[in-house]
Amino acid sequence: MKKMWSAALAILTVMFSAACGSVDHSGAGSEASPFQGKTLNVMSWEGYQEPNWVKPFEEKYGVTVNVTYAGSVDDMFAKVQAGSVKYDLIFVDGGSVKRYQQFHLIQPLDTAKLTHVNELIKQLKEKNDKHVVIDGQTYALPFAWGSLPMMVNTEKVKEPVNSWEALWNQKYKGKVITMDDANNQVAMTGLMLGISDPYDLNDGQMAEIKAKLIQQKSVVKTYYSGFEDGKSLMASGEAWLGYAMGSTMISDLKQQGLSIEEVIPKEGALVWVDNAVIGQGTENLELVHKYLDYLISADVQTKLIRKTGYGGVNQEAANLLTPEEAKAAHMDDQGYFDKLVYIAYPESFEKRVALWNQVKAAQ
Repeated sequence: MKKMWSAALAILTVMFSAACGSVDHSGAGSEASPFQGKTLNVMSWEGYQEPNWVKPFEEKYGVTVNVTYAGSVDDMFAKVQAGSVKYDLIFVDGGSVKRYQQFHLIQPLDTAKLTHVNELIKQLKEKNDKHVVIDGQTYALPFAWGSLPMMVNTEKVKEPVNSWEALWNQKYKGKVITMDDANNQVAMTGLMLGISDPYDLNDGQMAEIKAKLIQQKSVVKTYYSGFEDGKSLMASGEAWLGYAMGSTMISDLKQQGLSIEEVIPKEGALVWVDNAVIGQGTENLELVHKYLDYLISADVQTKLIRKTGYGGVNQEAANLLTPEEAKAAHMDDQGYFDKLVYIAYPESFEKRVALWNQVKAAQ
């Protein structure tokens, strides 16, 4: 009898073990079962869909995140508009959200489905909402951001610098660099001239900006065309101050032991905010919201900041960073956003490009 009970007990033990093992054999929990086997098609920028945060989501829900990377803003828009792939999620700059909405390429998102939405940095969300809430509906969620400040070598430039006018100062002739970028050059110069909205310019303001940029040419060493180009010029000492493509340029130079400081001039500085939007043709609306909510969580945002150096959107992420990391990403100073002007969709890209080409061609 004892042997029979032992045998029966052994059989029950095996059956129970097998049953328990079948609950989560794939690694996806019960919450994932409605999405098992689904694929999310994502159009993104490099650095936004990294394995150390994408893989855990895929494993938890039993899904695949299929990522296509865009080479430029125009490349991204063309691919989405072509419609050969139905993108569930697209990462666009906030200034382009209205364009996507007008072409019926995206749909509103449901913030009630997002458990982390109330953790977004208040000042950032307020700025962002002015560009992504259309007719009372929210079309985008901020994911990452960065400012375009001035960079100054404080070993060479001894006096305090607090205005963009420093980039026109004859005292620094041949030591000033600025980016080869029509839209950002026009907007920054507009700020310096006191124009309240540098993305809604009339012809008179355009002419004023053009004249100011031509005046600057006498002090500019070069118009640089990439992060590494600009960093190299500052690191070598060929340039002492310049218009930065991003604050990460400055933090990279500081890590090299150089005395390069970030300056947000009194006129303000531009800020880009990349947003996630939901594709019009998605068939995975619930899963998309799950992924969106995951991406704005403090955990993922902390990983994003450490990977890219960009600013994060979840205020709780600051508590997971070291003080040095939080300071470098401006996550320790929410008032920082009060000094920044949102990069919006301009009145005419074509006019800005034409203006900039005329500036560069001027003698």
